[in-house]
Amino acid sequence: MNEQNSSPPLHWADGLLLCVALFWGGNFAAVKFGLAEIPPLAFNALRYFIAALVMLAFVLLTKQFVRLERRHMLYLAIVGILGNTGYPLFFIYGLDATSADNTAMILSTGPIWVALIGTFLKMEHLSKQGWAAVIFSVIGILLVILGSRNQTDLQFGGASIPGDLMIIGAVVCWAGYTLALRPLTSIYPPAVISALGTAMGMLPMFLFAFPSMMSFQWQAVSFAAWASLIVTGIFAVGLAYLFWGYGVAHLGSTRTSLYLNVVPPIALLVNWLWLGETLAPLQWVGAIIALSGVAVARRHTAQLPGHFLNRLAGFNSDTI
Repeated sequence: MNEQNSSPPLHWADGLLLCVALFWGGNFAAVKFGLAEIPPLAFNALRYFIAALVMLAFVLLTKQFVRLERRHMLYLAIVGILGNTGYPLFFIYGLDATSADNTAMILSTGPIWVALIGTFLKMEHLSKQGWAAVIFSVIGILLVILGSRNQTDLQFGGASIPGDLMIIGAVVCWAGYTLALRPLTSIYPPAVISALGTAMGMLPMFLFAFPSMMSFQWQAVSFAAWASLIVTGIFAVGLAYLFWGYGVAHLGSTRTSLYLNVVPPIALLVNWLWLGETLAPLQWVGAIIALSGVAVARRHTAQLPGHFLNRLAGFNSDTI
């Protein structure tokens, strides 16, 4: 199978991924209400439980449910643990041990990790222009962070090393999840894979969160905190994971991961409109650079068939 057109037209999956960026851009502000009252592990465990219910309900209502072959179940479990256990746990503990600015900067490298791993596994191909655009987009995100009117806290090394490494672990887990979805979504409905993967990954998350959930005084939680948990569980996890799976199935892993760098500009806009935060000129410039990089990189990225993960998981389909 030949590579896909290096300048693909906009697809309806792009619209879904823009919705994901919108959900995640508003997620930072919304989650503040919940985490002010609910322990992070308990908050995330319940969010993923709600998300799993939303996705499974969507699959049943749209009559997409299919039986997976037994030989693919272990592979799906690994995919689910990467995206629904490894990523959120590394993120929570990492954020607690390093600064928010370090976290944001490391997370912005997500598309680079997907492109690097995808190229190594011969799943994705980026032209020189594509690589330049991905890096250009990351530089834009860095300008968004450094341009903040609040004092930027970027400090790598020393006490921040454990937290930084955990955030890198979170990014690598998400990159692995995004890449590993492709063989599954090539022969199964993306919604089914997203729903079952979330359900499988949610179970280990509950084991980690169980002590925190049992010792917490839930009756003291306000309506705003519960609303934060439920709304972000439905949109920022449930629908976002569904739409992400559709993006991977129809656009490929690298093109999908580029939408991670649409999130910070949207978060800036949400914070400006909702929280009244003042944005510095450098942040606007960085947002424009980041979005421009995403647009250019998307045109210079292609999927490759017959890759390593296909063979490893025993998939015979070269339709991706």
